[in-house]
Amino acid sequence: MGTQTLPSAIEIFRPGRQIDDTGIEHVFDVSSMRNMADAYDPALREAPLTVGHPASNLPAYGWVKGLSVNADGRLVMDPHQVEPQFAEMVSAGRFKKRSAAFYPPQHPSNPKPGTWYLRHVAFLGAQPPAVAGLKDIQFSESESAEGFVCFSEGGGSAHQTHTQELSMEDKERLEAEAKAAKEAQARAEQETAEVKARLAQFAEAQRAERHAGFVQFAEAQLAAGKLKKPDAAALPAVLTALADSQAVEFAEAGVTKKLNPAEWLKGFIAAAAPVVQFGEFAPGNLGGKAEAGSARGKSDAEIDAAAKAYAAQHKVQYAEAVSAVVGFTS
Repeated sequence: MGTQTLPSAIEIFRPGRQIDDTGIEHVFDVSSMRNMADAYDPALREAPLTVGHPASNLPAYGWVKGLSVNADGRLVMDPHQVEPQFAEMVSAGRFKKRSAAFYPPQHPSNPKPGTWYLRHVAFLGAQPPAVAGLKDIQFSESESAEGFVCFSEGGGSAHQTHTQELSMEDKERLEAEAKAAKEAQARAEQETAEVKARLAQFAEAQRAERHAGFVQFAEAQLAAGKLKKPDAAALPAVLTALADSQAVEFAEAGVTKKLNPAEWLKGFIAAAAPVVQFGEFAPGNLGGKAEAGSARGKSDAEIDAAAKAYAAQHKVQYAEAVSAVVGFTS
C-alpha cells in the first residue's frame, strides 16, 4: 500500500456558470478551460494538492504536474509526488469533494497576469492524514492569502445556493439583456459602415467633379492656343496629382502665401503667351515661310488644312507647319 498514488486526468473544474465560495457568479466556456491549461507552468508556480485551503497553512500532499482539457471540455490535472497515505484516503472515498482555487487574472500574485491561474487543488470532506515530515507550504512574502477564488465541487453555503437560485430565475432576463446588447452593437456597426460608404461616395463625386473641371480648363487653354493637343490631353491627370499634394509656400511682395500646386500651374498656363498665334496667311505662299499676320480672317479649320498640306509637302511636324503657314515660329 505504500506505493498507492492518484490516477491521471482527474477532473477539477468544468465550464458553465460557476459560483465561487463567496457567492459570486462567474461564467467560463471551453476556451476558458484551454486558457487555464495553457497558462499553467509548474516551473513557474506549481500548484499543491491540499486538504482544505492553503490560507490555513496546511501542507502539500502532492503537486499538480500539468493541466489539460478532456473530451467533455473539463479541466483535468495530472498529479505527481503524491503522499501514499493521502492517495489511499482519496482512493477509499474519504474526500468526496474537490475545490479548485485560482488566481484571478488581475491578482497581484498571479504568475501569468491576464488569465486565470491554478493556485491549488483542495480535497474536502475528511481530516488530513497524519504524515510525518511534511513541510508546510511556503509562499513568497509578497503573496497575499486573500483575493484568490475557490470553486468547491457540488453544493455550498446557503448564500451560494440562494445566489444560484437567483441566477436561474434571472437567466431569461440576463440572456435578453445580452441579446439586446449584441443587437445594439450590430446596429452601431451597420450605421458606421453606412456612414463610411456615404463618405466614400461623396469623396468619389468630389474627385470626379474636380477632374471634369480640369478637363474643361485644359480644353479652354487648347482653344486659346496656349497648349498643344498632347499637353492638353495630359494636363487633367497632372492637375489631379498636384491637387492632392501639400500646399507650397512662396513670398510675394514681402508676404508669405500658400497655394496648391495645381492652382499655381493653372494660373501660370492661363497667364502665358499663346503657343500658336493664329493670323491670316497669304494665298499661294505655302512654299515657304508666310508673313506674320497673313492668316488674319481665316478659320481654324482653314489654318489646319493649310498646315497639314505644308507638313506633307515639306516633311515637317504639324507644329512647325502651323508656325510656317501663320508666319510664326514657336
